[in-house]
Amino acid sequence: MADIKKQLGQRIKYLRKHKGLSQEQLAEIIGLSTRSLGNIETGRFFMSMSNMEKLIDALDIEPYELFIFDKNAPEDIVFDDVVKKLEKYKNNTRRLYAISAFLDYLR
Repeated sequence: MADIKKQLGQRIKYLRKHKGLSQEQLAEIIGLSTRSLGNIETGRFFMSMSNMEKLIDALDIEPYELFIFDKNAPEDIVFDDVVKKLEKYKNNTRRLYAISAFLDYLR
């Protein structure tokens, strides 16, 4: 069984990078030292619940999104995640056309 601390750390790192934040930036936003965030991202330490709440706010995600570790996540959760991401582009026609073209390509 995989180490939950490492999986969670990798997921936090992925979401941070996806948001375009450096370790330093995210650490400052949630009130941690860069070293502490680094230890969390490498799976050395768990994050406290209060810091996890700050992280979720900083990354603008739903709590469950922290725990989608693999591609075997339930389809409804993955679908909801895709819809949520698309919502951010509902007023950006150019991006929506690009996304639509990409989806057509995947068929």
